[in-house]
Amino acid sequence: MKWVTFVPKGSKDKQPHVGALIDDRSVLSLQPAVALYLKEVEKEKDPFSAASWLAPRDMVAFLERGKPAAKLARRTLQSMAQWQKSEKKALRGLRKEPLIYPLAKVHLKSPVPRPGKMIAMGLNFRDHAEENKVSIPELPVGFLKAPSCVVGPYDPVPYPHGSTQQLDYEIEMAIVMGKRGKNIPKDKAYDYVAGYTIINDLSARDIQSKEMQKRLVLLSKSLDGFGPMGPYLATPDEIPDPHNLGMELWVNQESQPRQKSSTNQLIYRVPDLIAYWSQMTLEPGDVITSGTPGGVAFFKQPDPQQWFLKPGDVVEARIEGLGFLRNRIV
Repeated sequence: MKWVTFVPKGSKDKQPHVGALIDDRSVLSLQPAVALYLKEVEKEKDPFSAASWLAPRDMVAFLERGKPAAKLARRTLQSMAQWQKSEKKALRGLRKEPLIYPLAKVHLKSPVPRPGKMIAMGLNFRDHAEENKVSIPELPVGFLKAPSCVVGPYDPVPYPHGSTQQLDYEIEMAIVMGKRGKNIPKDKAYDYVAGYTIINDLSARDIQSKEMQKRLVLLSKSLDGFGPMGPYLATPDEIPDPHNLGMELWVNQESQPRQKSSTNQLIYRVPDLIAYWSQMTLEPGDVITSGTPGGVAFFKQPDPQQWFLKPGDVVEARIEGLGFLRNRIV
């Protein structure tokens, strides 16, 4: 499955929908589809209340409902696919609302618009550690990124005038937790994964340099818009091996990508990260990032300044099987 959070364009109702991509061109709104399925197939007497509980219009709440909600969503999608083939007109919900929207008619938000925790890895690719001129860390190292910095996969990112002159990019895979856990063993780690998506860990390097002199990082990674994420949350069955995904980051469609690597270059892998960070309780919707490979602007030679992002630049981050982000700096 590929879960999304979206708002129909032009809709008066601005509350996001949780949905699923059903092909490359359309998205299903989960809650009204579940209500229809419950009434027509499972003969539920109060389908609206049941759908409101089991298919809430908030991704974190949906993940918190656990396996019963996920299994119901899959059954619903299977039925919708069958009905869509047999119906000659567009499917409608019990309140006559649309169930399926063309992808071009929706605004995709981050699949998890407001994570509980964002644990961002540092120095988890050997080439990035080498360009930093630091040794490989003996254990996973990272920092917290403010959840308020998250924006959608195609949203504009406001250039933080007055705060930085060194806006940098970092392509990363994001692991989204699917259930609550503490001290999770490595061999059980995948049981806690809801899925994977892409994040661009945007960074204000001049602020970061000053913060790191005091061995602290926060503002440089958490300014508004510094967490483009999406476009969808790919469930583990879609990504059977998260350690073999090509990664590329492009700026302005240049002839060569700024960053090019693979998740097979991770130093600490998904089970390692979950086992380590679950020494504190992890909850549904929490995000752990992979860290970034080499190629960031800050270490470009001989003059990194020309490589930093500027207003008007378009940054595209692609990870195999996870789609792409495309964000303009404004």
